[in-house]
Amino acid sequence: MRKIRKGWAVFEEFPPIFVRLLARERILNANGKTSAVRVLSDEEIAINSGMEITRIKEVSQQYDWDEVEVGEARQFCLGCNFDLFDWKVRNQAYALATNGSFAYLRSSPDWKGRYKPMLMNFFKNAATSQV
Repeated sequence: MRKIRKGWAVFEEFPPIFVRLLARERILNANGKTSAVRVLSDEEIAINSGMEITRIKEVSQQYDWDEVEVGEARQFCLGCNFDLFDWKVRNQAYALATNGSFAYLRSSPDWKGRYKPMLMNFFKNAATSQV
């Protein structure tokens, strides 16, 4: 049975680096069905969130929310198209983290230089913090 996570526990399970890796948008076909998914750029996240791009880059590298004010965390999540308090969104993220290929990241031109190291660092940090 899956544990129900509430409040601050959600913040612990979805650190900024993971939220950034989940920042994506669905591309719909003519029938309104998802035909592809693409990663959001820092610039798009900055525009969507109203935050400075330099701050987006700083927050994106953090493994916890300790240095991020609550309002800023909300803006960052909004910019990343991620709702911490929507159980459906969280369940999709859990599924991606456990069984997903992160294909939308792999198809990005920034995969090798940026997203692959971020993903590896996130999983490495997650594994050591659970020990």
